[in-house]
Amino acid sequence: MRVLKIPTLLTMVILGAGIMSLLFSFHNKPVQAVLCIMLAAVLAGVDGYIVNKLQLADEFGKEFRSLADLISFGAAPALSAYLVILHKMPVSGLLLASFFIICGALRLARFNIATCVHHYHTGLPIPAASCILALFPLCFPPHKSVTVMLVIVLCLLMVSRIKIPKMTKPSLVHTKSY
Repeated sequence: MRVLKIPTLLTMVILGAGIMSLLFSFHNKPVQAVLCIMLAAVLAGVDGYIVNKLQLADEFGKEFRSLADLISFGAAPALSAYLVILHKMPVSGLLLASFFIICGALRLARFNIATCVHHYHTGLPIPAASCILALFPLCFPPHKSVTVMLVIVLCLLMVSRIKIPKMTKPSLVHTKSY
């Protein structure tokens, strides 16, 4: 297998984990759904490391990763949170789950056009926001108002201009920040 295919294969697995999380959520298995999101997050970190370390970044990979991230870190945790707690607020719960996905998409789009080498992220990365959102209802007693505030704060952090330190070296691909 050529080394160039490794990031694409990892992204396929990340996307698969996101799809599995959605399916587990539909079958009322929130723990398994969250485990799939966590697996996707770990694999996304490995994928990013490999892409940066081996300098394998390309336009196709960037776009494919964003699409996989929107499913695995946008739709999957939003659906999981909706089915665990937000469903108790039929209209506002749907709007909040949708808002999380939309803010995640905005965050991913901004990342895709960012081309600056920095030691920080601008706004909360969607994998971090998704892990917090997915784990919260399982780790703490579900409470509607706290969950609503958490979703709103995570959404605002994702689209914010707050600088959050990176855990890895900056990418060699990006050269300008938006």
